[in-house]
Amino acid sequence: MKNACCALFALSLVGGTMTRSSQAQDHKSYLIPASAAHTQALSGSPAGDRSAAMDLIGHEQLVQSDDFSNAVSGCCETACGCESACGGCGNGCGCGCNGCAFRSDHAFCRFIEPITNPCYFVDPRSMTRLRVLFLNQMIPENSILAGGDYQLYAAQASVALNERFSIIAQKDGYITLQPDSGPNEEGWGDLSAGIKYVIVRDPCNQFIMSGGVIYEWSNGSRDVFQGNGDGMWNFFLSAGKELGRAHFIGNVGYHQPNNNNQESTWMHYSLHLDYMLTDRLYFVCEHTGITYTKSGRRLPGVNMEGGDLINLGAGDVAGNYVATMAVGGTYVLSQHVHLGAAYEFPVTGREDLLDNRTTAFLSLIY
Repeated sequence: MKNACCALFALSLVGGTMTRSSQAQDHKSYLIPASAAHTQALSGSPAGDRSAAMDLIGHEQLVQSDDFSNAVSGCCETACGCESACGGCGNGCGCGCNGCAFRSDHAFCRFIEPITNPCYFVDPRSMTRLRVLFLNQMIPENSILAGGDYQLYAAQASVALNERFSIIAQKDGYITLQPDSGPNEEGWGDLSAGIKYVIVRDPCNQFIMSGGVIYEWSNGSRDVFQGNGDGMWNFFLSAGKELGRAHFIGNVGYHQPNNNNQESTWMHYSLHLDYMLTDRLYFVCEHTGITYTKSGRRLPGVNMEGGDLINLGAGDVAGNYVATMAVGGTYVLSQHVHLGAAYEFPVTGREDLLDNRTTAFLSLIY
């Protein structure tokens, strides 16, 4: 019994360390020597068993990781048992977790979610998660609202049906608006939902690309510039790549309303770059740009729009371009709980309704 226990312990140790291969060249290396006690304890076992066990624990094992406990457990959890199917592609999480219903794809576990442009900057991974979101935006004094601010209290959700296909709900929530040009207003935002499919999934090289479509209903309150038009479509592509301790995510999309008279048409892109300062703390920099391709007719002569959350249907915005930058961070409390925040500001002379914006979130990931 004693020999069997020692052999099982050796198997579990080696199996754990093998699930996590090298992540980047700058990661710290840990050298784990064979245990002399284990070798002596196996000395009384039959020759065949002793030889097999010695093959497992009789060699030094190189584990590359910033955190030893994470290196042993790996980033693909054992709850699915899928790590046993992982091939030697240089990433212990390359197998995915198809065995568990609705489980996120943890093959890209060191990636983090984008923060800004929350309704349209879609994470390329197939994820099951709930994200609670708070947004505070200051409005320029030279806008049609003459200054003020508004807040969004929202929850976003996605369900991974497998490692490639997921259902996403990007926009909802409650908006409070305090314009300097009129009375305070509040009401519900429009709802949006869609589907996403992972076109390229390469965990060995930590590259992923997805495409999808989101439909936004016109069900919100007109008091907070929601509910106008007859719905909108957003077609998008999103891709991500790990670069050592950094991660890049890019997204492009086209926003097409069903009623061009009530809402403007636009193209958008967003870029995300993060860097792992520690195993848990990421520095984040993001950039978003919107180009209006067709004006609406709801507000004739108006030469500014509302950005990602508000579509005014302004009558003179075709050809306008607005861009922002954001800096912030994300803290990984655990593999299942992330929180972060970013401060966003315009980098073009045109601001429209965004003087500055603060976005904060808490994500619960399965």
